Amino acid sequence: MSKKGAVMGNIVVGVDGSDSARDALTWAIGEAKIRGREVVAVYAWIDPIVPPSIDGVIVPIPHVGIEQEAENLLEREIKEVTGGSDEVKVQRRFVRRHPVAALLRTSEDADMLVIGSRGLGGFSGLMLGSVGQQCVHHATCPVVIVPHKGR
Repeated sequence: MSKKGAVMGNIVVGVDGSDSARDALTWAIGEAKIRGREVVAVYAWIDPIVPPSIDGVIVPIPHVGIEQEAENLLEREIKEVTGGSDEVKVQRRFVRRHPVAALLRTSEDADMLVIGSRGLGGFSGLMLGSVGQQCVHHATCPVVIVPHKGR
């Protein structure tokens, strides 16, 4: 039985707006065509954290609009990669959760998890980003790391 949030038999791909993630989405859609599978595109985020003020008061940053921005970004990326074709069905998932946790949960029963070699994190010199590192070590399905074309 599939766990809540997991996707059975499909190809899960992480999308974050980076060039590397777009390459991963392109690869995942191409692979889905070959295998006759659907793609589940996952955009995950964690709410911004505000350090406490001098008097110790923590003021939360409202997350109004983040989900709409995520939907817009994912729609743009999918449209750019597919050219508007619906040859491969692409499910959209928007998850307010750390990207690693979101990708691992969604891919528990998937055929594979596809991610780009580097996302939008802050360590540009790394060959493999921190999300990729964690997914490779903890995923319960095969993980495909798609290198960025410019590398």
